[in-house]
Amino acid sequence: AMDCSWMTVDPVPPGSEGQGAVLAMLRRSFFRAWSVVAEGDEDNNDHDTDELAFSLSSDHVMFVGITSGGEHLFIELNVEGFDMISGRAVDYDALRQGFKGCTEGVIICCEVPEALGVDSTSEDVLDGHAEGDGAKDHELPEEDISIDFCSRFFEPTCEDPVSGWPHCALAPYFGLRRGKQRLVGQQSSDRKGLVECILKESEQKVCIIGSAVTTMVGKTMMSA
Repeated sequence: AMDCSWMTVDPVPPGSEGQGAVLAMLRRSFFRAWSVVAEGDEDNNDHDTDELAFSLSSDHVMFVGITSGGEHLFIELNVEGFDMISGRAVDYDALRQGFKGCTEGVIICCEVPEALGVDSTSEDVLDGHAEGDGAKDHELPEEDISIDFCSRFFEPTCEDPVSGWPHCALAPYFGLRRGKQRLVGQQSSDRKGLVECILKESEQKVCIIGSAVTTMVGKTMMSA
């Protein structure tokens, strides 16, 4: 277990410079759309469009925000929208262009309905990456697990498979909504993993708990 600093999330206003820009970024990054302007719009300029990209719409975007310090772009999709990007390759050039100023990366998440748990939630959201290397090594004990949210975290050049500190923003965000002090999130990368979060609001800390795998052991030699 490790206590980490609490991160708040401030909303980004709607419009072409806010949520509209984020939707365009998602279409470019996950669907490699040549144009992200719908056919028939004045700004389309007759570009060929990737019709699949337009299946991801503003209806799927529940919230867009920036974490405290302005380092991370925070995007909440509904379950259907999160399903659509699950398992898709990412165009990191398009992703970087979309979060200019957010130097650390992009957090994409969805809330899991309260009636659903680890065994009943959408297969694409919870089980779509279960075959990834090391999946079982990163899971918490399967006793009465209830997943509160799923997420993916993208740094400027790669996806972080299972990361603790983005949950310092995710847990307070979903904890406030769900009225809970203890939450469990699943990071839905190829490797996948569960992260337990305990909120300590009075201390402005989030306790991060999860399993780990030793990948390297070494010794440092220092001269006297």
